[in-house]
Amino acid sequence: MKRCPYCNRIISGRTDKIFCDDKCRNNFYYMVNSEQKTYIRTVNKKLQKNRGILRSMNPSGRASVPKSCLDEQGFDYKLFTGIHMTKKGRPYYLVYDQAYSLNDDETVSLVVFYRDAQTVIG
Repeated sequence: MKRCPYCNRIISGRTDKIFCDDKCRNNFYYMVNSEQKTYIRTVNKKLQKNRGILRSMNPSGRASVPKSCLDEQGFDYKLFTGIHMTKKGRPYYLVYDQAYSLNDDETVSLVVFYRDAQTVIG
């Protein structure tokens, strides 16, 4: 006898049936997907915050700011959407269209990264 994975009732009907009814199926997948969606929403919210911080400190498209300014605003260095390596081997961390690179002198280089056009990273 098979049991419904959501409510644990005995399943009757077709042999390949997984849930006892549509309500249990919907509730089960809502429960499973809501945990993943919550995590994704949290990460996207932090990425949007990072992008907003970079945009506010880089209105001209290229800037250098003290690392402490990003730290004060709550910038999360662990979250980024990609990495671009320059020809000289310097990594720029992308947060959507904004990019930053950590310098040795406690400053951060900020640039706008355009994928379709010529890159402003040198």
